[in-house]
Amino acid sequence: MALAAISGILSTTILGGIILAIVVFVLRSMWKKKKAGGACGCSCGCSGCVHSCHTKTIDDIK
Repeated sequence: MALAAISGILSTTILGGIILAIVVFVLRSMWKKKKAGGACGCSCGCSGCVHSCHTKTIDDIK
């Protein structure tokens, strides 16, 4: 009985560690891409986006 409980805790801990590592890798990748001047979303850059407030105004869109 105790072995099953320890096995369950161990497997949950390992799975949680793997998921945590994936999340950290994704966030690190997004941070490095943003720091290098890239976009975090579609990777096309913000200049072509209609919702980009940095390059276009409402008058430019019309």
